[in-house]
Amino acid sequence: MRNEAQVTITRDGRDKGKTFVIREMPAMQATEWFDRAMQFVARSGIDVPPDIFEHGPAGFAVIGIGAAMSAVGRAAYPDVKPLLEELMGCVVSLRSPNTAVDITMPAAIMGQIEEVATILQLREEVLSLHLGFSLAARLSQFRTMAAMMMGASGPNTETSPEP
Repeated sequence: MRNEAQVTITRDGRDKGKTFVIREMPAMQATEWFDRAMQFVARSGIDVPPDIFEHGPAGFAVIGIGAAMSAVGRAAYPDVKPLLEELMGCVVSLRSPNTAVDITMPAAIMGQIEEVATILQLREEVLSLHLGFSLAARLSQFRTMAAMMMGASGPNTETSPEP
C-alpha cells in the first residue's frame, strides 16, 4: 500500500481548515518523475558541490531537489508544467470545513483551492512524502551544510575595502 498523508491548511486565508489527502505515486512513476526533474538540473548549469556524495543520499536528494527548484525558473513552462501537474495528481481528496463529503475528482479538488500558497504547500508536502522526510527541514540542513562546505568565512568573494 502506498503511503498517504493528511495536510490541513492552518494558515489564514480562504483555504484555512481544508484537509487534503496526498498519496505517493507508484515507485516507477516516482522514479521517472525524479529522473525528468534531474534532467532540468543537468540542463540548467547549476553547480553541484563535488563532495556532496560524502553526505550520503540525503545530501544528494536535498541538493538535487534544491537545484531542480532553481532549474524550474530557467526552464520553459511547457517543459515544467507536466511535472507540476503530476505532483498535484498526488492530491487525491479534499475535505472542506463547509462540507461533510470528501471531494475525490482531481479537477474538482483543484477547483476548490483558492490560495496560491496552498498549491505551493501541497507541492512541498507531496515531495516530502516521496522523499520520506520534510523538504523544508532538509533544505534548512542543506543551507547549513553548504555554509560548512564553503568554509567558516563564507565564499571567497572580495568586498570593497573598508573606509
